[in-house]
Amino acid sequence: MRGVREPRRDCSDRPVVKPFRFSSGGTKFRIFAQSPALGFPSEVVRLRGRPRTISAGPRDSTIHVIDARQKFPYRRDKDLTFRTQPPYPRRAPRFPGARPRLGHFDHLVPGTRAFEAAATFAVVRLVLEIWEHHLGRPIPWHFRETFGPSLEVIPRVSSDNAWSGDGYLEFGYPFYPDAEERQTPFCLNFEVVAHETGHLILKSVIGTMPDDEKSLMHKAHEEAAADLVALLSALHFDSVLNLALERTRGKLFSINPISSFGDWGRTSFDRLRELFNDSTMPWARSSRKMDKYRLARPFEGAAFDAFVEIYEDRLVALRAIPRALAMESRHAHRAIIPALRRRFDVWYRRRPDVFRRALADARDDFARLLARTWAITSRDGVTFAGVVANMLAADRGLFRGRYARILHRSFAARGIVPAP
Repeated sequence: MRGVREPRRDCSDRPVVKPFRFSSGGTKFRIFAQSPALGFPSEVVRLRGRPRTISAGPRDSTIHVIDARQKFPYRRDKDLTFRTQPPYPRRAPRFPGARPRLGHFDHLVPGTRAFEAAATFAVVRLVLEIWEHHLGRPIPWHFRETFGPSLEVIPRVSSDNAWSGDGYLEFGYPFYPDAEERQTPFCLNFEVVAHETGHLILKSVIGTMPDDEKSLMHKAHEEAAADLVALLSALHFDSVLNLALERTRGKLFSINPISSFGDWGRTSFDRLRELFNDSTMPWARSSRKMDKYRLARPFEGAAFDAFVEIYEDRLVALRAIPRALAMESRHAHRAIIPALRRRFDVWYRRRPDVFRRALADARDDFARLLARTWAITSRDGVTFAGVVANMLAADRGLFRGRYARILHRSFAARGIVPAP
């Protein structure tokens, strides 16, 4: 690819690029890397920036949290028109902002509004840090010229959905307005917050336009890509990576913690948020009521297949599993997955550390591949075929085409052929 400097490589033919590392001396926050509704504990993370650089709210120069009282979302749930638009009025009712202690926020207790405000801020910032690393540059908000340089984040609104838009993110509850569901708001679900942040990242990297000017495929690609942002962001946590391997015994072609999203409410999300799926483009187009979520399924299913096959390719290269097992594993019929998992377990118990290394390598390679793909994708005329063509170009520039066969096979199986 002309004008692209070939990265330095190690003996395994992987580019020598430093993996993302959480800050070692930054501001401490406590978050849930997996939904607390599923029984997972909170953990402490550090954001870039010295203690005392993030003020009460929390707030910094690019993100500020407002814990609004009894607020409806800016967008209406039914027709997506706007009730109002940000910023949230200065005199409008709100709860006190989360306050730091000695410059940190990790003292806040789960179950309090202050904790939710701080945790939501931290996840948005972490997702930004992860993808700025993989892009190799800062990600300025796409709305900075019209809504200002700071993103408004509202942890709780009266809605059964989560929302992203120009200048804001806001989060409702599963099964709203059922009272018992208000104990597990979407703002505590890492995947939901990362997904909505992913929408803003994609608009900043690819570019955006008014919703009524976007094609259905453009919207579907953004939904699928936001899911992939959430998946790969979560896998940067050792707790999530280890959980996925322990639950699956290394057999990731399955329904598992990283191929399924958390609760999204009583909507089509319940059925559609599965990265491990069998959906094809003919299936997506067969419905008279096709929407962007249905159309997204073949693309994100193909991308997930490619990611897992890259991981299994690493396992074979590291001699952690035989190539024959990897070939049998490739999107096998669901009925034989339990038997394949037992065979994977034999190899996983021998070298779990190598499985973890292979999954981390695949995560880093695939995240860099997607970041480069989006960086060379134009907002005008976004199509699945065009994005896959850009992905193949990104693979040539980053990895000398190492993953071309996997990408061609995964997307062609869904009826997606790269543009010429």
